[in-house]
Amino acid sequence: MKGKRPDARSLHATQAESSKSYNPLNFMADGKTLDEHYKAHTDQELLKLRAESGLTAEAEQVLDKELARRNISFDEVRRYVPPQWLDRAEVGTVGVLTLEDGKQMTAEVVGLNEEGDQLVVDVISRDSPHRDGRRRGRAIPVHEIISFEPQPHFARQWPYSDPCRDRTFSPPRFVLMATIFLCLTVGSLPLFLLLTSKPYGLQEASIISYTLFELFFTFARTGSRGGPDLPPFKFKCPAVRPQIPRLLWRHAGFLVALFALQTAMLAVRTYLPEWWNMKDRKGATPFDLVLVLVCFGLGYAQVFTSRSLLDRAHREFTATVQVNGQTGG
Repeated sequence: MKGKRPDARSLHATQAESSKSYNPLNFMADGKTLDEHYKAHTDQELLKLRAESGLTAEAEQVLDKELARRNISFDEVRRYVPPQWLDRAEVGTVGVLTLEDGKQMTAEVVGLNEEGDQLVVDVISRDSPHRDGRRRGRAIPVHEIISFEPQPHFARQWPYSDPCRDRTFSPPRFVLMATIFLCLTVGSLPLFLLLTSKPYGLQEASIISYTLFELFFTFARTGSRGGPDLPPFKFKCPAVRPQIPRLLWRHAGFLVALFALQTAMLAVRTYLPEWWNMKDRKGATPFDLVLVLVCFGLGYAQVFTSRSLLDRAHREFTATVQVNGQTGG
């Protein structure tokens, strides 16, 4: 009976259960009995038996023949049998990985991939923290990892103690970011409908929506699966807190620029050629499109420069911690 080839995660989940039912010490019989016994088991059970100690030389020889008959090589045994270090590699644990080629790296465990044969980690470097606006995740085949040694004391040291690295779910932060996002996406339309009929109403509504846009996209984790991932910035982070006043002043300057741009564009609208104000089927005009693009361009410029400022603040804070020998907590 040949079952589905197991992966490390499924095999690890059944390891404790199968250890009682298929203890090799219970089957130290003659070669023929052992051969019949092994043929009655699935690939997963045979891999489990081969990985355990306690087999006699005869039992090991018969088992190897059965594995060869099923075209299961020793490399596959290593690939699909969960290593002992896997129990220590819990999500969020920071430790040192040793690979087959002798390389070592300090990383935070993100989890196993969907197939369960690769360990996904966030590589951490004191010289280059992950605040570069890109994914630092790396998927390493489980069979290429020799050992994983957790380093609990790293969690108290910077940059490992950086709150912006923390992946744990925070209900207060989730509520705050969800409220900002809903106000931006759902609340902006009625806001514009309510204010645009008033003098400078468009500018007032734009200032409110623009501020919500900046708050969310500057501090929230954004990105697409498999693409660039912009990590979050936490308000409690010691590298972020000192930059809040500077960010507020910058935001005030961008708001002045937004107000001036919109007021100037609305003032010259009546002097533009007629086609600028010709409405399409949805009631929008080329002028409206240009106005929206200008506002979004300004908003993107602020988000980009603000995140760059916070990235630089993290690098400078890291350099200061290394010089002073502080924990950064």
